[in-house]
Amino acid sequence: MLPCKLWALVPLALLVVIGGPPSANSQVQPGSGSVVNAIGGILDPVVSVLNPVVEVVAGLAPIPGALLGTVAPYTALLNPLLQSALLQNNITQFSSDIVTNLSALVALVANAALPVPPYLRPDQEAPKFGFVGEAYNVTTSDGYILGVFRVRKGTCASYRSVVVIPPGILSNAASFIYIKENSLVYRLARECNDVWLFTFRGYIFGRGHTSLSDTSSEFWDFYAYHWGVYDLPAQIEFVYRKTNSTTMRYFGVDQSGTALLFMNHVHGQRYQRFLAGTYLLAPIGYLGRLKSAVFDAMSVVRDGLTAAGALTLHNELAFMNPAIHSVLYNLCGRISPITCYYVFQILGGNTREINYPYFPYAFANLLDSTSITGFNYFLQQVGRIKYMKYYDYGPAENLRRYNRTTPEDVNIAATTVPCNFYALGSDSVTVPQDVLDTWNALAPSARASYQVLEKYNGVSPFVPVDSEGLYGPMIRKLNADLARGA
Repeated sequence: MLPCKLWALVPLALLVVIGGPPSANSQVQPGSGSVVNAIGGILDPVVSVLNPVVEVVAGLAPIPGALLGTVAPYTALLNPLLQSALLQNNITQFSSDIVTNLSALVALVANAALPVPPYLRPDQEAPKFGFVGEAYNVTTSDGYILGVFRVRKGTCASYRSVVVIPPGILSNAASFIYIKENSLVYRLARECNDVWLFTFRGYIFGRGHTSLSDTSSEFWDFYAYHWGVYDLPAQIEFVYRKTNSTTMRYFGVDQSGTALLFMNHVHGQRYQRFLAGTYLLAPIGYLGRLKSAVFDAMSVVRDGLTAAGALTLHNELAFMNPAIHSVLYNLCGRISPITCYYVFQILGGNTREINYPYFPYAFANLLDSTSITGFNYFLQQVGRIKYMKYYDYGPAENLRRYNRTTPEDVNIAATTVPCNFYALGSDSVTVPQDVLDTWNALAPSARASYQVLEKYNGVSPFVPVDSEGLYGPMIRKLNADLARGA
């Protein structure tokens, strides 16, 4: 047993381990926990050793990733099995129900010992920072009920623009409020922009349906096509009815771009006419050069993921399963944010631009659930340069769904609204060359600007250290467009 005097040091030691040291270029943000930031510096010598190690590992990761990426397009071995009666009948529903019920029991025990805080609702968080928050429900034409949130500054005499922000991969409508005062949402609202946060089906605020339960495989049968063809139009129309704006500004990250491209491919000008410009961080159209070893490996076994998902969790990639969420929050939000900081660098590309002192706040919502089909859709693109098609279900199922054995190409040139693309130079998932190829495939009138933000990776948009370096270019471009009436 420790001597009494040594016990007094335990809380200090825990605080150091949990908070970790700030990175060399970190900012002490208002409300970020200044005590943690101050004490964290004690471990600076340790991090000075760890950072070079992580940089080497992250640098080597693309090598096996590139090799896996070359074989990934040819590994769809299980599709005949996945389309068979075995995985399309009540056996999968029964087995998934068992797993769901067991995980609920585990979650009760886990949350009793290490409780997870409530989800961050933008309408409830906004007043804490001096803004007006509102919440609405929007129902899509195929029955999904989506939460839409409005954040604005109540003292503005008028609003300069209406900004809509859909969520990114494995995130949700709270994605851009994680760094509190310096978050993208609050920066835009502070400048008298009327900000609307969208939801995609399957995420925290999009698990309702007029007839389906979120514990049914049918509920989770969707991917980026459905976000673009159903979810975006319903929410854009709703915002139009509320604001009468036909000059909305579309901000977002990664799959927000994918959904936009699908919407425009299917609907043409029907909804583009409501948009005056888009400002997108690492938008995903093409994804062939992905060089993350982990995601490349997942692309090789993606059909195995489909089989596992069908048999266990109703085809849900269930990060928001209560048991899984409890583990993620407590690991990354309470026990050791610094560990997750390094994991995210290795997974997504080496960068210091992950503001992990905010993890205890952010991981109330991260990571969010999506469908395994939706995640596999992106994995299907790995190793295929300039490839963007509908989901490939295999020849037999393609014939049933599409009346053809191969999926249709997505016409990226159908996007004519001015697009400002910001590639993330340190990202190993949405690599700049894929983002540039996507930008070049847009209609000529849509190629407004392309810029590489060198020091950021795919995690950075949600918790950047230097928020001005990341959000500043987008906001300045918006202001310039507004000033010239574009």
